[in-house]
Amino acid sequence: MIFLFFVGYVFVFIDKTMMGFALLPIEREFNLPAEQLGYITGMFFLAYSLFQIPAGWLNDRIGFKKVICSSLFLLGGFALCFGWLGAGLATLVLFRFLSGIGHAGYPCSCAKAVVANFELEKRTFVQSILLSSSGLAMTIGPFLAVYCLAHVGWRGSFSLLGISALLIGICILVLVPNPEKPAAMQDKANKISYKSLLASPVVLLMFIASFCINIPAYGLMAWLPKFLVQQRGMPLEESSIVVAAGGLGIWLSSVGAGWVVGRYLQGREPLFIFVNSLLSALCIWSVFTSNTTLNASLFLFLSYIFLMAAFVTVFTLPMKRLPAEVMGAAIGLVNTGGTLGGFVAPITIGYLIAMSQGYLTTFVFLALAMVVAGLSVLPLVRRSSAA
Repeated sequence: MIFLFFVGYVFVFIDKTMMGFALLPIEREFNLPAEQLGYITGMFFLAYSLFQIPAGWLNDRIGFKKVICSSLFLLGGFALCFGWLGAGLATLVLFRFLSGIGHAGYPCSCAKAVVANFELEKRTFVQSILLSSSGLAMTIGPFLAVYCLAHVGWRGSFSLLGISALLIGICILVLVPNPEKPAAMQDKANKISYKSLLASPVVLLMFIASFCINIPAYGLMAWLPKFLVQQRGMPLEESSIVVAAGGLGIWLSSVGAGWVVGRYLQGREPLFIFVNSLLSALCIWSVFTSNTTLNASLFLFLSYIFLMAAFVTVFTLPMKRLPAEVMGAAIGLVNTGGTLGGFVAPITIGYLIAMSQGYLTTFVFLALAMVVAGLSVLPLVRRSSAA
């Protein structure tokens, strides 16, 4: 089950990585300005955000398997539509919005499966294995994107991605057993309202932290290739190396941070988030000041090491402090913050670039988002110390 979910997660993240590189040929084909390119990515995250909470609710009611398969089928189907039927800005935005609906159910479904199948002390590590798929996707994704764009174009690239997502959805549907839900658990889930979850300091502060962390996470994913090619004069192939270095950092940090936190930092997670957020902000700024491929790769690698360490801890903290019966809803709420960050980031960056005719304000914006993420968890540091 974990292997299949991991592979599904890889395709989910490759879809996001592919878009960062596809913006270049899409910009040339349709002659779109920066702010309109931002809408293609931003509307995807708007749908992702809007449907997080309904997807979490469905997980608690009908089970993670049905939601996760539906997510992959929607993702794959609309990726095919994006490649085959994208004929202008309106259709491109529409199909990315609909694809975001498919993405919305995947993270909370995986989290629900982890909580349902693993003991508390193992959940951070298991969930970090699943989240490390983003690192694998960003490591191999840039090379796959450049290769596919060169040989089959952006339309063919998204068509292949859609077919792959449909196939893994079929594998999960056939091979993963249906989860059992005791009646008592269903009754308890029905009694715990979303209002009570929103009143929880853990959910509220993790929502804010997830929102801020995902601003640079998805902002860099969407705009970094364009920055490296147009502002630093790198060939597209070299920019893929830089992005892949960041993906390697995500991969290593996801598993490493999950293991360290799960084994040694129980109860001290908020302080861990705070320190890593500040270190990531410093490295993100250093990416902007780097003038060579080597330096940009190194600082992007380090920025994602610290960013992902903070994100994994934010994402898994509710899994250890909230009832398992409402985990789908809780993760849906927390991840809504992250996807809203993904919605805000590309559109805001598009306007910042258009207004400043450069990327200075963009990197200030991304670094400050990480600082705010670190500051937002400080109330939980005091709460954990008191406990």
